[in-house]
Amino acid sequence: MRRRLALLSLATTALVVISLLIPLGLLVRRQAGDRARLEAERTAQSTAALLALTVSLNEDAGAIESALGPLDPGTVVVLPDGTVLGEPMTGQGTLVPIAVERQATISGVVEGGWEYALPVIGLAGTAVVDVFVTDEALSDGVVEAWLLLALLGVLLVAIAVWVADRLGERLVRPISDLASAARQLGAGDLDARVEVSDPEEIREVGESFNWLAGRLEELIAEEREAAADLSHRLRTPLTSLRLQAEKVTDDGEREEVLGQVGRLEQAIDQLIVATRSATPGQGGVSDLSSVVSARCSFWAVLAEEQRRVMTLNVDDHGPVALSREAVEAVVDALVGNVFSHTDPATPFDVTVGSEGGRPWLEVSDHGPGFASRTLAVRGVSGAGSTGLGLDIVRRTAESAGGGMEMFDRPGGGAVVRVWLGPSG
Repeated sequence: MRRRLALLSLATTALVVISLLIPLGLLVRRQAGDRARLEAERTAQSTAALLALTVSLNEDAGAIESALGPLDPGTVVVLPDGTVLGEPMTGQGTLVPIAVERQATISGVVEGGWEYALPVIGLAGTAVVDVFVTDEALSDGVVEAWLLLALLGVLLVAIAVWVADRLGERLVRPISDLASAARQLGAGDLDARVEVSDPEEIREVGESFNWLAGRLEELIAEEREAAADLSHRLRTPLTSLRLQAEKVTDDGEREEVLGQVGRLEQAIDQLIVATRSATPGQGGVSDLSSVVSARCSFWAVLAEEQRRVMTLNVDDHGPVALSREAVEAVVDALVGNVFSHTDPATPFDVTVGSEGGRPWLEVSDHGPGFASRTLAVRGVSGAGSTGLGLDIVRRTAESAGGGMEMFDRPGGGAVVRVWLGPSG
């Protein structure tokens, strides 16, 4: 758009300049010729006045030449007897016989220039003052004037293009900013906004975009809150259902009901984690220690019900560059994997620490360990689940400038350590 505005301005200004400068150049040339001819007429008339005086006194050629003095270049006097005073130029004298014959002033274009013949009638006959202006003299200064006009035209075109380019930049910059903000929004940055600026149409588009981005942020926040509420609402009845199922006296029926409850609980856990972490690492700051403690308190109910020993080692290591929702999603995914992939009564540890100023969260269990390192790949699971948990954890950690490590602990068991970037 900016380039098109510049080209349009170039074409329009060039047409206007050309339409003005061509007539102006022709006018300059005409004025230069008129000025040279007028000067020639004045010279001829002043010379004719002196010549009329000497001719009327019937002076001889010597006396006339002495009275006239030095004649200007291109000016000659032709006496009645044919004597020529002055230095005639090439092609000069063509109109002299006509002026004598007609006894009238004759002027016109001749070969090599323009000639002006003014007759002076005396006692001895008719003398003629003849002034010749060359073609070069008729166009004296025209080339310089044309060059100046051309330079002025180029300057005007350049200024017009520069102004159009500046104007185009002012128009294009908001559009470029809007496109950049749209890409940021598409990449998951819900804080992306544009600076609203004129003209009115672009201002309206910018305000609409900012409203849309704000509305999307509100909808996602509402979705996360709904997912959090859903997790709390569903876990309590599931725990109650599991406790009721354990009271079933028939062993086969009890195991079948508990299996169905376990599968339902696993599916709900994966759904909640996937929903809450749809856009991991959204900007924000949270206290890692307090969030981990709160989520472990939540999971402690189910751990107690399964007779699992949960060891919590949490020290205050300051804020991390993740929102509270993102940290909760990480904790839920890691602890949920322990419940999903280890037998009941298997103990596990949750630890928060730091190394070199980088905080980390570690969840380890005393189960069989990892069957494969490919479990961190999205969609890969070792227990028939959706395979989203560890991939969500990894992506969330990487979005905060950290990463995820998986290894087996000595003596058996799996360890997942998540490195997180500090808020500062």
